[in-house]
Amino acid sequence: MSGNGSIWHTKSKTSEIQVVNAMTKRSQVAILGLSVTDIYDKSQVKTFLGMDVPFSEKTTYVKGTFEAKLGFDGNDVTIQKAPGLQNTYNIAIPEFIVVGISNPSFEVVNSKNDILSFITEDIDTHELSNNAMSDDTLVKYIDMNKEWLKDQATDYYQRLLTSIDPEATLSVTFSE
Repeated sequence: MSGNGSIWHTKSKTSEIQVVNAMTKRSQVAILGLSVTDIYDKSQVKTFLGMDVPFSEKTTYVKGTFEAKLGFDGNDVTIQKAPGLQNTYNIAIPEFIVVGISNPSFEVVNSKNDILSFITEDIDTHELSNNAMSDDTLVKYIDMNKEWLKDQATDYYQRLLTSIDPEATLSVTFSE
């Protein structure tokens, strides 16, 4: 037979089952969005009797991209009218947090293998990706952008309070 007249066809069916086990209301405020591209690497070498086997090193480089939203938990913000001062408010902003991550993508962009690397276990790229998204790693993005976060939080509450009281002035403190 020629053309598309084959008597064999493939029939497929897909399904998805999704169960929402719990829902929690959040009052997290996202005040800064980041688009992150970073290179993560891991090297490992085979050892024998506690010594590195020469030329057995493997190195893998993974490019990670994702979008992160940084902010704070709005439930932990305190706003108090300054005693004795008209139109002045004391605002305490809690510790900054990662409010959300979206569009994560990881791909191996390069590998380096020495001549005897076949005796070394393969590098777990999933572990490398998971480490890149760990809380400990994500804290560095908060630390790198701390001043911007402070400026954005101050601006956020300045706009909020002056929409209610155009004469409002703020005294903002941040948890460190």
